[in-house]
Amino acid sequence: MRVKRKRLAAIDVGTNSFHLIAVEFDRRGRKFKILDREKEMVRLGDGGMKRLTSGAMRRGVKTLKKFKSIADSFDAPVRAIATSAVREANNGKRFIERVKKETGIKIETVSGKKEARLIYNGVLSALPLRDKKILLVDIGGGSTEFLIGHKGKALYSASLKLGAVRLTRMFFPKGRADFEAIEKCKAHIARLLRPVCARVRKEKIACVVGTSGTIFNMARMIRLRREGDKRFKNGKLVFSYDGLFEMTGEILAAKDVDQRAEIYGLDAGRVDIITAGALILREIFKMFEIKDMTVSRGALREGIVVDTTAASLPR
Repeated sequence: MRVKRKRLAAIDVGTNSFHLIAVEFDRRGRKFKILDREKEMVRLGDGGMKRLTSGAMRRGVKTLKKFKSIADSFDAPVRAIATSAVREANNGKRFIERVKKETGIKIETVSGKKEARLIYNGVLSALPLRDKKILLVDIGGGSTEFLIGHKGKALYSASLKLGAVRLTRMFFPKGRADFEAIEKCKAHIARLLRPVCARVRKEKIACVVGTSGTIFNMARMIRLRREGDKRFKNGKLVFSYDGLFEMTGEILAAKDVDQRAEIYGLDAGRVDIITAGALILREIFKMFEIKDMTVSRGALREGIVVDTTAASLPR
């Protein structure tokens, strides 16, 4: 896809939420500034990962109509990429066709590894980490992506079927988190993580970076718990192993959604899925021996912009 104008609207069609950014490029088409950003909790994968429900598709189309209207207001062409919910659903193609017919948006589906590479591009657009070897972790609704990157190149990437929505449906379908369900969930996460962990621990990683709503919300809750309503230091959001374990303990102590809703800083839209998301993140920290994680505001949507720009530049 070539950028014919100075603007672009990038859409991340996620399993849990949809994200839009509208950007404007500089004259050389290499840098961009964000004109607008929107987020909607759609829960596209709410009915399971094998099939999109009619309600989920209806919510998805409604949100994409709204996003298309925003893109049109900026006279920006749209590029939309779907993640695990659409690529795994046996009626994902039908959803894509419906979106094209009702909104004019052509949705692309990408593999988990391609998704990780796009997220890496998004991270590099937001943080000065190009010269450092980083481990990238993105916990989505349906999958978790990992990537080891250095100097803009992906040295290793993997996509696992570990997501906050997916594991909630598997282990906490009624919103309750008892001891047995938690232990089964932890064992499942550890089993899937082992091969990735073995590969990652061979590398000398300079910085661990996290993206996605789950990680951002966990980091925000940790900061609020420890520092109150202070602004991010130097605009950065970093959390430690100890902070994560304390916060996860508080989440696990809340046995149902009503108790979880009382946790300070927890997004209302994540009350039912935060237990699974927190367990995924905690097991990653523990198994990979991570001391701290830096949160990146740049993610898949920014990566779409970078990828589209690179494809449009003269060879």
